[in-house]
Formats: sequence, C-alpha cells, structure tokens
Amino acid sequence: MRAGPDRRSHAGSKPFQPAIGRDFPISDVPAIEARTRGFLARGLAIFVQGSLALTGGYALWTRDNLPLEAVSAVGGPIGGAMVAYYFGPQRKDAE
Repeated sequence: MRAGPDRRSHAGSKPFQPAIGRDFPISDVPAIEARTRGFLARGLAIFVQGSLALTGGYALWTRDNLPLEAVSAVGGPIGGAMVAYYFGPQRKDAE
C-alpha cells in the first residue's frame, strides 16, 4: 500500500497570500486618506446645516422652537468638533 504525498512540507505556507496594501503606491495613500476625510467632513457639514435649515423653517412655520433646539443639541457638537479639528492648534510634528 502506497502512502499519499507528504502534506507536512506545505503546512507552513499557503499557496495564495493576499498582499495587503500593495494596490496603491505608498505616496498616494495620504492623498487618498485626505480626500476621504474631506469628503466625509463636507458631507457631514452639509447634512448638519441642511437639517438646521429645515428645522429652522419648520420652527418659523409652526412657532415651535423645540425641534430646532433638539437638532441644534445634536448638530452643534458635531460642527464644533469639525471646526476644532480643521481650525484648531496645529502640531509641530505633523506634516
């Protein structure tokens, strides 16, 4: 009776290993991350401003400020965090 091929020789290596992070050149990664952060920040700012404008119009129409206060309570800290991130003190070690 013949034994099959020795499978222990291939136990440590896999035939197909993904090369994570090799799709983009290293120099392009910071630019892609910056564009993604900019896109998300713009989208979030537009959403917060739009929701404030919409509830502001609703508050003027119904003369009820409670919905505007609720949206401001949620959207205000988000807008403040974005302003603090983009316009806050600059670090010397960051490039």
